[in-house]
Amino acid sequence: MSRTPCWTGLLGLGLIAASALGAQAGPDSTHWARFRAYRELGGLIDDMRLVPQWLPDGASFWYTQGSPQDREILRVDVATGQASPMFDGPRLRAALTAALRGEPAGRGVPFARFAMVGPDLVQFELEGRRWRLDLTTYRVTPAVEPEAYSDALRLLGSERSRVTPHPFWQESFFGIGELQLMERLSPDGRWFASTRDYNLAVRATVDGRTTMLTTDGTADTRWIVETEQSSPWAPNGQRLFASKVDTRGVTRIPTVQWLKPQEELQEVFSARAGALQPRFAPHVVDISGRAPVALAVGETRDTYVVFLGWTPDSRTVMLAKYNRLMNRVDVLAADATTGETRVILTETSRTFLTNQHEVVSGADLPFTMLPDGTGFLWRSERDGWDHLYRYDLNGTLVARLTLGAFPVIEVARIDQRAGWVYYRANGDPARPYDTHLYRVPLTGGRSQQLTQRAGVHRVTLSPSGTHFVDSYSTPAELPRTELRRVDGTLVRELRRGDLGRLQALGYTPSREYVVKAADGVTDLWVTMHLPADFDSTRKYPVVEYIYGGPQTLARSLEFEAGAGTGQSAYNRALAQLGFVVVTLDARGTPGRSKAFHDAVFHNWGNYEIADHAGAIRQLGARLPFLDLSRVGIWGRSWGAHFAVRGLAQAGDLYRVASAEFPGFDPGGGDLYEVYLGMPADHPELYDAANVIRLAPKVRGKLLLVSGLNDTGTMRELAKMSDALVQVGFQHELMVYANTAHSPFGRVATYNEDLRTQFLLRHLTP
Repeated sequence: MSRTPCWTGLLGLGLIAASALGAQAGPDSTHWARFRAYRELGGLIDDMRLVPQWLPDGASFWYTQGSPQDREILRVDVATGQASPMFDGPRLRAALTAALRGEPAGRGVPFARFAMVGPDLVQFELEGRRWRLDLTTYRVTPAVEPEAYSDALRLLGSERSRVTPHPFWQESFFGIGELQLMERLSPDGRWFASTRDYNLAVRATVDGRTTMLTTDGTADTRWIVETEQSSPWAPNGQRLFASKVDTRGVTRIPTVQWLKPQEELQEVFSARAGALQPRFAPHVVDISGRAPVALAVGETRDTYVVFLGWTPDSRTVMLAKYNRLMNRVDVLAADATTGETRVILTETSRTFLTNQHEVVSGADLPFTMLPDGTGFLWRSERDGWDHLYRYDLNGTLVARLTLGAFPVIEVARIDQRAGWVYYRANGDPARPYDTHLYRVPLTGGRSQQLTQRAGVHRVTLSPSGTHFVDSYSTPAELPRTELRRVDGTLVRELRRGDLGRLQALGYTPSREYVVKAADGVTDLWVTMHLPADFDSTRKYPVVEYIYGGPQTLARSLEFEAGAGTGQSAYNRALAQLGFVVVTLDARGTPGRSKAFHDAVFHNWGNYEIADHAGAIRQLGARLPFLDLSRVGIWGRSWGAHFAVRGLAQAGDLYRVASAEFPGFDPGGGDLYEVYLGMPADHPELYDAANVIRLAPKVRGKLLLVSGLNDTGTMRELAKMSDALVQVGFQHELMVYANTAHSPFGRVATYNEDLRTQFLLRHLTP
């Protein structure tokens, strides 16, 4: 290992890119063809996951199958399970040929989606226009705009524009600047809610005109509207929940937009650990023009006030107020007219109840309102596992609903009329990450498992509540989709993934293994992706994809392919170049017991790499085809944090690391507070969690990647790179202009190429 001082900074970007993308020994053209094909795996597999589209009658749904050239749209009667064509193909194509004055593309149904706009009237888009089809006559006509609008109204936009949500920008307050969000439609379909110039606005669907609901918002005290969690609108469509955010004194991080004709300096809000946070004041805003009603939730400094939803009568707003360390929560009911609030439920934890990703970002709220508004379900880990408890609106515990050594993942539906709660849970002790559908009486009692085979089950219940569509898979088994009655009995199998074309290209199923954590007791599960031409008598370099953050899982749990599968699709593809790629979730991650998750509490950085490196060593001892002299690791965000830890804390195993958009310094963000406490109270924990201090221990080959506009972590990449320079450790550095915490478009493609060639160069298969 060289210790000659070297700074591969901005001036070296072109040299790094050229060397990274240069010709390499290793995979031949067949391997590269498989790599490219596996990156678009969904296109190689016929009949992947079926997504039902329920029709207004609630007793049937439609779905598409086949390629765009031979597409079919089938309608399924849930009572019988019988599937039949939604459209008369020859009549449809004849009608379209007449309307288009030419035959549409393909041989089947030339559109993939449609909407029922009447009992026998279908609307769809084709060749850039909207059309309507009368199912009784098979007459196709343009979906024209009404002619009664005045010229003034025409200037405000077409009918389509008026009834379609528009994007708008709103500050995220998570150190990533503004996010582009979509307007939220009121339940009565009359208004779209958004923000404009720091104030609340509503846009009428009847004429497209915008009305400002507030006018006192400023850059320092701005209004925001909830768009990512439950709908902010009251059920009657007359009120909406919003917050006024006081950002005075909050840290502002500078960033520069370099690609504009003139460089532009921006500042982004970012609450650092222990520093001042934005202050959220919740309000109810009436669209009639009355003054906003402030909800009396008490002191909001160093708290998170989270909107949970409305009661069905539109009179009460339900809120959760978490303290800054998220080890205490008060569930509040606020009178929408007076703003008065009362505490319904209080819960505390010795460690943490939740985190910002799950609650503040709206990814995993523990609250579900009963349909009649008389109470709610609350999900809690109070006994060591996530379980469901039923409360009334006075805070009285009505019934504990679930019990056992397994976690409930989410409430799927409450059928109050029939007296059932449907929920998804990891209830199989033999496969603790498999997610099944269950139901339990709303009054409490024994749960019933409704899905059976191994895998992650993704379930869609029918609007009528009589049936559900179940699509499930494992890392090695393609999705199957089944129609079942609500009691779990099978009606029929609807679809089973077909590996035919993939097997013709080459395919070896992924594998799952169980190893021990560094404590020698706790089971850890590993998913391993193998090359299509895998030969157990050969030796393969190993690449681990790591995340390791305590708020989410990273291991491949199911067979994922197609849009949105991200790292999972890439890792399968990477294996086709001659690697064995592994993923696992060590202690400190969610989805299992509270004790398993609590390993991270006041303990960041002390056990994670021991768990991950120990797992790979156990696999190496068990599987002779793994070459533990050639082990690499890559990750993004907190995954980059742990990738560099791998080089520093297990440099005898990990020889190569690609650390992308990394977060190294826990003092840089308040996300760490839940796990480490406040910096002033626990400075030693923050020191232990800081990867930058490990720079003298880093060994091997390291690629650091970030975006110039990644205001949350760019400074940490600069500090880490400088620390490595100071100790003379040569490393590669790439930064991208006009890129924040995640690459997109051409940058994402370029970065994937950069990582792939880096791994090939140093771990040549």
